[in-house]
Amino acid sequence: MFTGMVVLLIGGGVQTRRLQIWKQKLMQMGASIENHFSRKVTHVFAVDSDLLLKEVDRERLIRSKTKVLQYQWIESSLREGKAMPEDLYVITIESGGGNMQNFSAENRSYCDEQTSKKSRVSSDGVNVASLDHMTVTEHYSGSSCDSDIASNVLGPEVSCEVFLNHHDKDFLSDSSLLYKPPDLNKNVTEIFGKLINIYRALGDERRSFSYYKAILVIEKLPSKIENLDQVKHLPSIGKSMQDHILEIVNTRKLSKLEHFEKDEKVRTITLFGEVWGIGPATALKLYEKGNRTLDDLKNEESLTNAQRLGLKYFHDIKVRIPRHEVEEMEQLLKKAGEEILPGTWKGILWGYGYSNYSP
Repeated sequence: MFTGMVVLLIGGGVQTRRLQIWKQKLMQMGASIENHFSRKVTHVFAVDSDLLLKEVDRERLIRSKTKVLQYQWIESSLREGKAMPEDLYVITIESGGGNMQNFSAENRSYCDEQTSKKSRVSSDGVNVASLDHMTVTEHYSGSSCDSDIASNVLGPEVSCEVFLNHHDKDFLSDSSLLYKPPDLNKNVTEIFGKLINIYRALGDERRSFSYYKAILVIEKLPSKIENLDQVKHLPSIGKSMQDHILEIVNTRKLSKLEHFEKDEKVRTITLFGEVWGIGPATALKLYEKGNRTLDDLKNEESLTNAQRLGLKYFHDIKVRIPRHEVEEMEQLLKKAGEEILPGTWKGILWGYGYSNYSP
């Protein structure tokens, strides 16, 4: 996806762990990373122009004609499984000032964490809010982030994002951007979705992300998968993934998933990982201490207050938000945003988990 890109990442305003994850994903998909700006750099990523110009000279950037983009381009490309159009994320560097094309410095808003199905609480008590399938864009504070948060940074949830002062609001307002897949291969994507959660609970973000990318491709297919030839040449669908799809199509189940579901350790860690505030590392520790059920956790003294709340409201948090309620939230968001910042575009971006749900 990123083959041929020579990238410089400006660290200002970005969590160290988050920066490491981006570097890893970029390199895995063909990009090379530079530590300093030079003529061979093809892309520079930054939070905004102010932070960018603290590290790179404006005139050098202008002369080099290097593409300067927001970090959101990386997030969007990884989420969609393909390189997104760059012009939507350009940071404009003008000789008279550090204005941005999409975000103003005064109204810097950034998707801090895209966590899966629950809030994560760091060791410093910083709450990264996310309930089930909705993550709300919040002001980026650069707060610390533990491994439980970072392991779920790319989960397939619904994200509410605000693009400020965009040069082409009409294009962004096009309903075609709010993709609602036909879901003709739900038999495959539902099983892959379960594997995403299992691998994430086990702390294996690489495998979890592989299934996530496969889902992004499969859910957009215009026809139901009936044979291997239909998926052989699709991006993000390798040999092992093809074998899984073929097994599901032929048997309506996947032996790999059945094996996981029968394994007590995997089953328990996955269950604990669904509790709001509990990540892979904590879930494993709880299992190793002898806990096997949610009732066992009620007597676990090591749980934080946030985790106890997650346990108390476990079933409430897992209830999906009906589509019509989210649409009502969207209208409230648009109305409030228009009053505060007229001329901006706001909307709900539907992700895998939510788009496959019909209330």
